[in-house]
Amino acid sequence: MKTGLLVSLVCVLVLRTAGAQHVVTGTVIEDESSSALPGVTVVLKGTSQGTSTDGEGVFTIDTGTPDVILVFSFVGFITQEVTLTPGDSALLVRLAPTVLGLEAAVVVGSRRLPRMVKDSAVPVDVLSPGELASSFSTDMDDMLQTQVPSYYVQRTGGDEAKLVRPATLRGLPTDNVLVLVNGKRRHRSGSIALSGNSLNEGSHGPDLNMVPGIAIKRIELLRDGASAQYGADAVAGVFNLLLRDAPHGVLVRLQGGQFLAGDGQNMKVSANAGFPIGRSGFINLSMEYRDVGPTVRSAQRDDARILQSRGYPVADPAQTWGDPDIDHAVVGFVNAGVDLGRYMHAYAFGGIGTRSSEGGFFFRAPGTVNARGSVFRFGSGDSATRAVLDLDEDDDIVCRDLPDLPGLDSDKAAIDRFIGSYSGECFLFNEIFPGGFTPTFGADISDFSLVSGLRGGSNTGIQWDASVGIARSIIDYFIYDTVNASYGPDTPTSFRPRDYIQEEITASLDLTYPLQVGGLASPMNIAWGAQWRKEIFESRAGDIHSYQPGPYASQGFSVGSNGYQGLHPQFAGVWGRPNYAFYADLEADVTQALVLGVAARFEDFYDDFGSTLKGKVAALYRMADRVSLRGTMSTGLRAPSPGQSNLTVFRTTSFSTEHGLIEVGHVPPTHPIAVGLGGKALKEETATSFSLGAVLELRDDLSLTADYFDISFEDRISVTGNIPITNELVRIIDEQDILGGVSNIREIRFYSNDFDTRTRGVDVLLTWNRRWAQGNTTTATIAWNWTETSLMDHAPPQQIREFLGTRLVEPVTLSLLTRQRQVEIEEISPAHRAIISGHHEFAPFSARARLSYYDGWKACRFRSSACQADGISTLDSYDSVWLIDVEIGYSYRQDYSIALGMHNFTDAAPQAHPEETARQGNLHPRSAGWDSNGAAWYVRVTADLD
Repeated sequence: MKTGLLVSLVCVLVLRTAGAQHVVTGTVIEDESSSALPGVTVVLKGTSQGTSTDGEGVFTIDTGTPDVILVFSFVGFITQEVTLTPGDSALLVRLAPTVLGLEAAVVVGSRRLPRMVKDSAVPVDVLSPGELASSFSTDMDDMLQTQVPSYYVQRTGGDEAKLVRPATLRGLPTDNVLVLVNGKRRHRSGSIALSGNSLNEGSHGPDLNMVPGIAIKRIELLRDGASAQYGADAVAGVFNLLLRDAPHGVLVRLQGGQFLAGDGQNMKVSANAGFPIGRSGFINLSMEYRDVGPTVRSAQRDDARILQSRGYPVADPAQTWGDPDIDHAVVGFVNAGVDLGRYMHAYAFGGIGTRSSEGGFFFRAPGTVNARGSVFRFGSGDSATRAVLDLDEDDDIVCRDLPDLPGLDSDKAAIDRFIGSYSGECFLFNEIFPGGFTPTFGADISDFSLVSGLRGGSNTGIQWDASVGIARSIIDYFIYDTVNASYGPDTPTSFRPRDYIQEEITASLDLTYPLQVGGLASPMNIAWGAQWRKEIFESRAGDIHSYQPGPYASQGFSVGSNGYQGLHPQFAGVWGRPNYAFYADLEADVTQALVLGVAARFEDFYDDFGSTLKGKVAALYRMADRVSLRGTMSTGLRAPSPGQSNLTVFRTTSFSTEHGLIEVGHVPPTHPIAVGLGGKALKEETATSFSLGAVLELRDDLSLTADYFDISFEDRISVTGNIPITNELVRIIDEQDILGGVSNIREIRFYSNDFDTRTRGVDVLLTWNRRWAQGNTTTATIAWNWTETSLMDHAPPQQIREFLGTRLVEPVTLSLLTRQRQVEIEEISPAHRAIISGHHEFAPFSARARLSYYDGWKACRFRSSACQADGISTLDSYDSVWLIDVEIGYSYRQDYSIALGMHNFTDAAPQAHPEETARQGNLHPRSAGWDSNGAAWYVRVTADLD
């Protein structure tokens, strides 16, 4: 009887238990990249019952009943609750990453296993692709500037700096910032920013636009000196671009927009797709196409108005100021990996891209006192005359002495009469360009990179990574709507003035091992490794007409493609610099409260600069559960790139005492002209930096970080100011003919180690994340940066009594650091920047707003080397500004979304000094560090498919 009752009870329990089973399976992915998330914790709310996702983000859990709530949590992501319904048996859960929060897991800044931001001894920001995408601009530099206050881009640099725009981080130039992709060094571009303004003048850094934004899973920004950890160039910090690695899914994004002024139309189409390789591998492909129209923010110049009134067919505006035209920019990227066994993994990533970019140069007036010298005009001031070419110097007609040769103030009718009367005997360039001309300058840019390697480990804990990387960047410059005046009527009007090629080869071996040490609160992580790297810079001569003197050079007409002269073969060449390095890095939790790390790096530039040893010490002290202090001290070094050491460029600038265009020569510091003016062979620059910061978790959803930094440089590598050349120096240069036929250079500059600087600043970041309910989330950040750079020492003015072996009749006193360069170093960048952003999700809708603050700045009008004209200061001050960006979005079934946004909602734009607008036509200052094109709209459509 009892036995039968017991059996009955057991059967009832079994039947009830069987009836209570409710098995739920699902996949957890990252919301923005659709990458699988392994290791996500899945629990029944209010219990300890749960599981975790496997390597492909898949989980299985028996909930017992369908009426439960599952809680999904993972480091670096916002915890999400999902209420099950009776029909739910297979789920797709998307976790949204925290926004610059302390819970984000990072790998940059330490060679230990990935750790959370709050446990890092150095300041690290994590930028999500969703935040980067919420921008009108299709330019990666602009996207980063909207997220990081200490990242600053000068938009209005001219010439080469318009093609690959340099940026500053913590007040330091782009070649003091190291860019990594998947932890591997990214190569430099072939472009050198000769008109970059501020310390970026002459910088030589990477081209971030050759990595498609859609290929990026997240960006980690280390805001601290890291030369001892990652190598030279990491004095200001490190960007680590981590690529998408999902083995499945398709992401397609389309964006288009334009400025309210009706120009600057942009269109970007990008796609990403992941595919499995066998059971343990993946290949992730990304492609991006963008096309960006130019903007025009110009007024008609005064001299152009005068010429129009005299009948000249001058375009309106005669000179175009604004953003360049970017045509058919196509970039493809691949990221792949596969397990070769239990302890070995093979990987490869890289990309290829091309684009063409062009913009306008200065207007070459065909008349008035501003008429282009050595093309439309000879001489200057009161002695200036109409430039006329004598086609046959042996006949009886001397064209310059003809009584009816029109003066510079003549009208178009007088020009036409002269041309008609002396056709075949005398020549005016008005015959080719009757209304003057404005050269268009640009480049066809191509880029290739590939990194491949093996990484693995063993059950003893040792991990290793061996890789090889190759890269090549080609800048093929062009200029058209211009002349080589020395060829007279036979001049071409389009030229290929030069090519620049940057190549880099890198081989690395990295190892780590967690060593158990008695008395420490954690194993000591020992990292060590070696790297060999070689970078090669090649400059190729232009087409022959872009540099060769024509038959009429002896009559005083300019030589070479006007505006950007072709590179003479004698200045072309190939220069390489190899180096090898060894490093060691130790880090451990000394106690539960104290983390210490030390790093050292020995580097040897064995062909020229010799060896150097750099070091770093970092510490994190947890004062309480929610309060930590951190600090670092480090040394750094940067050698000039081979391109910087050997660059030769002749081009046109806009300012002179005669208020006209003049020729400027950039020569290597070892060129005889540079040596005669005080130039010396370049040496490496050295840096010492320290930082001190605090990390505060004010609440579970509110965090604050603040970091002070102080970076001192000795022997800075930078371009000198434009050094004015007296008539006597010009004559000596022309007589010795050491510039490949180029004559009448009025200013010279070159790289030097002329000065020391100190850069100080503060970064503050306040982050708030709040999840109100399912599909209802708010994130907000306030980021503020103060940066100030001061000149600590520079060479005093020197007197030149002898030049190129000739005793000067009138000695020349000059300074390598002109007043303009001092202003660009200390005052052209805003001292304060702030970004206040908020994002609210109320599914299926979303809203985003961003306020960006730029402090006031100062700049020299016309980029005058002396920062004055006719004894009057031309130092202009510009006011601070707030920019407002807004965006609203709608999602359909989580697979499709559309967003509509407005950039610069209030249409704020700084105004140039009226004199600059009158003489040059620019409505906005050339020194602006933010988009001064005005308000713009954009629309973005996204399809995220599994």
